[in-house]
Amino acid sequence: MEIRKFRSEYNLELIPASHEGIILGDLVWDPILGPPDFSRKGMPNTIYTAFLDAGLIGDGNWKQFRKENQDTPLVDAHFATRNVDVNVEYINELQHPKIGRISGDFRTEKLSKFTFENLQMREMDDLIRIKIDQFLEQMKASRWSEYDGSIRRVFMITELYYGTIRMVIEKQFSTELEVILKKTELQASGRSEGSHAVEYEFSHDNVPFAMRIERVRNFNG
Repeated sequence: MEIRKFRSEYNLELIPASHEGIILGDLVWDPILGPPDFSRKGMPNTIYTAFLDAGLIGDGNWKQFRKENQDTPLVDAHFATRNVDVNVEYINELQHPKIGRISGDFRTEKLSKFTFENLQMREMDDLIRIKIDQFLEQMKASRWSEYDGSIRRVFMITELYYGTIRMVIEKQFSTELEVILKKTELQASGRSEGSHAVEYEFSHDNVPFAMRIERVRNFNG
């Protein structure tokens, strides 16, 4: 399935310039036009930071909540499709760090196929959702100005999606790509060679490519 069709069919958001530091509970500004924004002025980086700033939790609780979300296990994503294809002309917009190490000219001119495979996900635990809901109710009751000013209009990440990366190039370009991989210290976890093309596989290294977000003001634990 093509990645933008995947996004619309499963009501997900693609993550521009993703990195392994993105975890469940992070806050996102979702504009009407353009990609999601993780650093909007006045928006806390996570829902837990909002609770900390409002005096509802202490530093110890903040660290514990973050750790619980970081430690959420990866499980297989239950979609009808197991593969998500990325059109070559769209790869630069996605800005995934693995493909970002390969030069733009090579990506647009010599890469034949780019796919996320063996899809996995992390989903916010029900107990954590209940805790967040309780703190939100407290914040609305006792810290309305902070709630209204910093988080009421933003979205929270409740699911993250990952996939093994597969790249296919014509055989004539494989030597050039392997020079690039060596220079950038980008290690392939698998390589298979056919008569006309070479396929490379890379682990996702805990970098998500898509997320499900929920509006904070509508959140229900």
